[in-house]
Amino acid sequence: MPSEHKTLVHESVIRQPLLGCDDMAEQLAHVADVARRGGFVPQILPSGPGAPPFTSGTTKLMEFVGAPPVVYTESMYTGHAVEDVATVVQYRKAYDRLRAAALPPELSLRLIESAAEDHRNGKRPRSFASRFAA
Repeated sequence: MPSEHKTLVHESVIRQPLLGCDDMAEQLAHVADVARRGGFVPQILPSGPGAPPFTSGTTKLMEFVGAPPVVYTESMYTGHAVEDVATVVQYRKAYDRLRAAALPPELSLRLIESAAEDHRNGKRPRSFASRFAA
């Protein structure tokens, strides 16, 4: 049975207009649709002071049946597989701490859908703090 695919994304990815408004709205709506159909579990890391770990590239924590876990990191020009068990454990702990600081999946999904709607209406999406904080 395949494990649940979790995706952790910094809030700036959904707030910054990387495409035109209509295209951004369409892309985010598609992301939300795939997540709602069970394609992956999104978690948004709210913007805040400092740069959290894992935001300078892609990091994949991979687990295999009958083999030790591997971490794959990718940056602009290189990719690297980490197989050292102690280092993989460090990556896992750092990732778990980051997930604990991220929004829960359902709230993350609502934030993605709200950002899509804002882009669709030609508005800059508001931050999590201004959108949902009491």
